[in-house]
Amino acid sequence: MKIYKARDYDHVSQIAANILAAQIILKPDSVLGLATGGTPVGTYKQLIEKYKNGDICFSQVTAINLDEYCGLDSDNDQSYAYFMRDNLFNYININFYYVNIPNGMAKDAKAECERYNEVIAKNPIDIQLLGIGPNGHIGFNEPASELSATSHHVELAPATIEANKRFFENEEQVPRTAYTMGMGQIMHAQKILLVASGAGKADILCQALKGPITTRVPASFLQMHGDVVVVADEAALRKVL
Repeated sequence: MKIYKARDYDHVSQIAANILAAQIILKPDSVLGLATGGTPVGTYKQLIEKYKNGDICFSQVTAINLDEYCGLDSDNDQSYAYFMRDNLFNYININFYYVNIPNGMAKDAKAECERYNEVIAKNPIDIQLLGIGPNGHIGFNEPASELSATSHHVELAPATIEANKRFFENEEQVPRTAYTMGMGQIMHAQKILLVASGAGKADILCQALKGPITTRVPASFLQMHGDVVVVADEAALRKVL
């Protein structure tokens, strides 16, 4: 595991974007596993700038998103499909045919999970971008007695609902369920890039990187992966380094 200590959030974003850009330059048809949430936004802004400057091209890239809320269509401004368009896809030359996000409006949860499993199986992920939730979740793999290896329909933990309510008018509007890539699928990515920022992530980042490997902290399983890069600022790493 490699850990890069950044000065602040902007520096985290710069380093993470450089790592993703290098992947695209070395392999133009890379499969990128992408994440949503507040932390990756700066990274996506940096990638947009690199594209505008002619440093990288996304025309051959395949994107596979980690997760999506259930009950929100892709035009809902709180859906992750909308988030990805608004924060990255609309500003680069990615082919939307190669963009993959769970369908939050699917009527048959089992069928949707099977569909997404097939997408991931056909497109092995070269590099998976991750944030980390306040309870150690990655994607929407929540703390539990056991974790699902493949895509699944999940009930969101209270800590996740609390963390995400800032994006909605009130807590009642936060969806209670979601589709998410499974832990086994995340762990099968060739490389994993974990980004974190702020003192609020210090405790959970320490548990994930230095604590016991446990289903109660899903991110702790990253300790078992052979190629993990962590990019975090001084505040987030203060209990790790």
